[in-house]
Amino acid sequence: MASTAPVLAPGQSPPLTVISPTNQGGVILIITALGMVFALVSILIRLYIRLQIRHAYERDDTAIAAAMVFSIIQSSLVFVEVSKGYGKTIGNISASGIIELQKASYASDLLYIITLWFTKFSVALLLFRLSSDKRHNWMSRAILLAAAILGAISIFIVALRCDVSRPWVFINEHCSDLLVRWQVVLAFDIITELSLVGNSIYLVQDLQVPLGKKIVVVLAFALRLPILAPAALRLYYLNIEFSSSDPTLTGVLASVCAQIETSYAIISATIPCLRPFMSSLNTHYGAPAKPKSSTGTGSGGSNPRTPLESLTKAGRSLGTKKGEARGEMWDKPGNLTCVTRGEKNSIDSHDSKQMIITKDTEWVVEFERQSGMQTPRTADRPVSDA
Repeated sequence: MASTAPVLAPGQSPPLTVISPTNQGGVILIITALGMVFALVSILIRLYIRLQIRHAYERDDTAIAAAMVFSIIQSSLVFVEVSKGYGKTIGNISASGIIELQKASYASDLLYIITLWFTKFSVALLLFRLSSDKRHNWMSRAILLAAAILGAISIFIVALRCDVSRPWVFINEHCSDLLVRWQVVLAFDIITELSLVGNSIYLVQDLQVPLGKKIVVVLAFALRLPILAPAALRLYYLNIEFSSSDPTLTGVLASVCAQIETSYAIISATIPCLRPFMSSLNTHYGAPAKPKSSTGTGSGGSNPRTPLESLTKAGRSLGTKKGEARGEMWDKPGNLTCVTRGEKNSIDSHDSKQMIITKDTEWVVEFERQSGMQTPRTADRPVSDA
């Protein structure tokens, strides 16, 4: 066999690995390393959001952190597989190397499943945390419980295969139902992913918000669905690997699909949390950010529609004078209630360069009888700063 080693010029160092028709291990190494880096960056962004912006750490963050830990271990086992000869044609691998790479592949498959299901747990816990509706929380608990059960079943299906005394052996082993086992795992995967997206739709369907915002929320969770593409491709290439006489070489693409799937699973679990991170990076072209308005329960609120205005019904009229609003309501037969609000801007805030608005608000309540007789005026003049 002709040597595939590249010819090196003086001063050059040999590459870490050589990709050739009989050695595709370098492809696995590149995809695994890139996927691990992208997933780790997404986790760091999420930690920044939770600890620096939100100042909170929840159970869904713990679940995705655990998924990242399992992903790092799983990627390390893939590196061990390649170092033992996975990706090469089977004729170039020693007998001891074949045994070692099968053990590493077996452990990698189990951690691959654990990583995927922990990302599902994270999304389910996030959906549970976002809603206070009892029916939605019940659905989130049901999905979380189902995901835990299906995840455990998936692990046992893959772990207890072929020869139970040597479950890691898949080369030159007649295990006809090995592909069926992975098909069942994929079916569980599809069911849970669709359930999570459906739960996000149920979360926003009754919210009184514009349709565009609902679509954005659902889309943030629906971006997990592309994960099913590499999962299906992995199953296709696993079929080729199991039926091939050279599985260590033909199984390269199946391994690549698995690494893409786990990395994207972690990244997609972070997508719903990205808005606070992007908002913190927005410089508003050098101008200060628009301050948030607050609505108080008494006087002094920044929202012109104060709670007292909500009392006005038919026959209500609002004054348009500067800093003044007037409302009328019939509270009893024969009585007319008039509400007048007067606002005075604080003189101290006129020359202030800080983004602070202070104002005094006075409320005057008058009761008038329908016949025209006026009762003594009562005045309530609370003063507050907003």
